[in-house]
Amino acid sequence: MAINVHQFEEQAEAFREEMLREYYQTLAGLKEQLEIAPIYERYADLFAEDTVRALLGRRQDKQERYLAELATMGHLEQRVKDLTEAITNFILKATVEWDGEEIPYQAVQPRISNEPVMERRHELYARQRAVTAKSNDQRAERFQDMYGAAQDLGFTDYTAMCDQLEDLDLAWLTEQMRAFLDRTEEVYTEQLAHYLATIGVSRDEAEVSDTLYLFRAPHFDELFPAKRMIPALRATLAGLGIDMDSQEGLELDTEPRPLKSPRAFCAPIRVPDEVKLVIKPIGGQNDYKALFHEAGHAQHAVNTAAELPFAFKRLGDNSVTEGYAFLFDNLIRNRHWLQEVLGAPEYEDYVKFSHFYKLWYLRRYGAKLLYEQELHGGVEDPASRYTDILGNALRVGIAPEKYLEDVDDAYYAAQYLRAWIFEVQMRYYLETEYGPAWFTKPAAGRFLVDLWQQGQRDNVVELARQMGYEGLDLEPLTEELLNF
Repeated sequence: MAINVHQFEEQAEAFREEMLREYYQTLAGLKEQLEIAPIYERYADLFAEDTVRALLGRRQDKQERYLAELATMGHLEQRVKDLTEAITNFILKATVEWDGEEIPYQAVQPRISNEPVMERRHELYARQRAVTAKSNDQRAERFQDMYGAAQDLGFTDYTAMCDQLEDLDLAWLTEQMRAFLDRTEEVYTEQLAHYLATIGVSRDEAEVSDTLYLFRAPHFDELFPAKRMIPALRATLAGLGIDMDSQEGLELDTEPRPLKSPRAFCAPIRVPDEVKLVIKPIGGQNDYKALFHEAGHAQHAVNTAAELPFAFKRLGDNSVTEGYAFLFDNLIRNRHWLQEVLGAPEYEDYVKFSHFYKLWYLRRYGAKLLYEQELHGGVEDPASRYTDILGNALRVGIAPEKYLEDVDDAYYAAQYLRAWIFEVQMRYYLETEYGPAWFTKPAAGRFLVDLWQQGQRDNVVELARQMGYEGLDLEPLTEELLNF
């Protein structure tokens, strides 16, 4: 089949814009339910099997490879669009009965995070899990449909398809994360017991709901007041020579709508001309981390060169944009940033706590990578393997009901892990070139803007090499988390 790549790319950009606008309006509380099926129907030709096969057959350069990946993943998503929509809308409408009221499902986690009584946390989490379980049959059906679609296209299986199209090098990354889990086990276990003790929970009785409360860390709220969130972001960007208020393509959405997601998010609807940074300021270190993470995405998007082809503006290696997001959210635990931007008088306890928090996340995502390969490989009783693998890594009780809800499509866990590795290498480069307070140097800002202008043309391995590294290297990240 002959295919006009230029025409396909134009249509793909229009499709992506409509999809992101729909997700933005739903998550920002402007709509009551997600409606993506009609969008897929309007752009069905983009993801038709003959179109996908034609693009898979002509992956001669980066642009064509990125378009082939979009078409293939879109083909799978098109196959399961009705299930995706049904699952999302079920969660949006679901409630949990608690203290005589019906709490929206999405509001349960903040309640757990702020509940000081362990027994009540456990009970509320159990009620949430019971609701989660009601969507598992549809989630399982959705994955099975995607597995079948991947094999119909000629791939050995879903894992091979993701690894090949996204250039994840899963074999290398899996080996790295197994070693990371082994090397950090002792430090992690000691720190976990210490921090659980601060909230009156023993390791034997701890479950995920207790970590939600632990990482809410209300005793650090004075360091991170809600009223300082936006000024802190504005000051940080100003230090890099970036005037956030003059960025025409960037819009801050701060309206407190009832259905609005409690977590900040970025919607790069039309890059670089329409980028939404959505926030519902609450305060606290988690809220700051979420805002700065999404601000990293937003700055990447709004600074992307408009003349780039769509494939380089929005496609490619998502580890790149996640790396920029992690670079910004890592500032929240940077001693120089805490002093110079927040003016924090005492912060050492928080810095140590935040290192443990990051270690938790790295171990969690390393375990998720191991589990997801078993899940997508067809392991018998995946819920049991989920609790075993994550339980061994995190040393707290893991809810089997979450075994599918906790899985993102297309091995996004691998993208996060690659991004964390890249972020440390990029940060060390910035510190070497511009000093430990690199975020106060306009020259560092110009360096970052130059990177952001490239969109996602180059992957994180190529970007690391441009900074003088041989490629991705987990060792700096491991050493940083072992020595705090």
